Amino acid sequence: MSSDLAIHIENLSKCYHIYDKPRDRLLQMIFRGKRTYFREFWAVRNVSLSIGKGTTVAIIGRNGAGKSTLLQMICGTLNPSAGSITVNGKVAALLELGAGFNPEFTGRENVYLAATLYGLMREQIDARFETIAAFANIGEYIEQPVKTYSSGMFVRLAFAVIAHVDADILIVDEALSVGDAFFQQKCMRFLQDFKQKGGTLLFVSHDMTAVNALCETAVLLRREGSDYVYDIGAPKEIAMVYLRDLYSDRAGAPLEDRTATSTSKMKGDGEGLTVQRANGHSRYSTESVAPVHYHASDFRADADGFGLGGATITLTYFRDASGKRVSEFESDQEVSLVVCATVNRRMAYPAIGFVLKDKVGQKLLCEGTDSYLRHHAIVAEGGMEVEAAFKMRFPPMISGDYSIDVAIAEGPGDDHVQHHLMYDVIVLTALGNNLVHGKFGAPSLSVSFELY
Repeated sequence: MSSDLAIHIENLSKCYHIYDKPRDRLLQMIFRGKRTYFREFWAVRNVSLSIGKGTTVAIIGRNGAGKSTLLQMICGTLNPSAGSITVNGKVAALLELGAGFNPEFTGRENVYLAATLYGLMREQIDARFETIAAFANIGEYIEQPVKTYSSGMFVRLAFAVIAHVDADILIVDEALSVGDAFFQQKCMRFLQDFKQKGGTLLFVSHDMTAVNALCETAVLLRREGSDYVYDIGAPKEIAMVYLRDLYSDRAGAPLEDRTATSTSKMKGDGEGLTVQRANGHSRYSTESVAPVHYHASDFRADADGFGLGGATITLTYFRDASGKRVSEFESDQEVSLVVCATVNRRMAYPAIGFVLKDKVGQKLLCEGTDSYLRHHAIVAEGGMEVEAAFKMRFPPMISGDYSIDVAIAEGPGDDHVQHHLMYDVIVLTALGNNLVHGKFGAPSLSVSFELY
């Protein structure tokens, strides 16, 4: 195996024996191959794959395509029926909820257990425990048995462990869909940093946005009749094949089934719904599509961040046109995102900005005061309070959670230094949107549909 490769797989296969009745298993043992009492099921068949060091690879496919089976064989928790796997580097994996944890042990005890299995010595775990606990951020629950944990707490602790065991290869199987928005963003920042440091990542997800954001290569596992096939390529190309197959199956479903599914999701369609019919001509329209409702979480003063400390962000919130602080607003409503900070020393060209991100950390909207106010050459003296307000109407975004980073820096343009950047200080939740693709809907939308 080349030293440039992290993983090399050759004709890897996994076959299970399916018995129709419990007694068939006993009969198979008695006759020892003279007769067959089972059916073969190939979960993975004849997959060959080379993954270079520092590469990020997505494993995608329908449920039952063999994604988890493939990852378990790479990790060594499942033996292949045929073929070979060569792994060059230390592997850490998050395959199943709570995998590797003893439910009777406390979170602390499970950290020591799991880290020991990854090869860390007791002294190393002692030195890293507080960092692991801070990453998981489950508070006093770390001293309680993990059988009392919620699914989100399981994932927090399990991911915190694999993030601190010096792995060369990380394998993550859909687990990040369980945590809350703040933790998902923390994990995405870690994975991006892991990639930049040359780590190898295998990532399983049904979320094509996450695949395109994180991965350089994608592997699609699928079945065509009785054949097991796989495709390798760029994430966008493989995602197109995956979605084509997915929608081709839906196209064959009875019309009543498909319309029942789609109409059940429709709500809040808007105002001014009209139907006009005359001489075989029908026109359906809505003059005003209902706006998206937004809920903004409280400001997280303890959010992760960094900076030189010349200024400190103290508060971020939304306020409406009357100046009232709000946590609920509509996409057609004018609001201001307000960022407050304390200046700790004299600053020339102080600037405040924000970034709106989706659940996988992609930057959707970025704004700052510098480019608009730079010509004023603002100076802030130590001890001053500063406030930046960004007045806008948020576009109607697809339902889900988004997060906001805020920062205060010094200096014009790219020639600036960061004094305080805070990650995910607010989670903005979009509700009541009928969008199913993309990120944004059209603002102030009216819709018509005509039949002649």
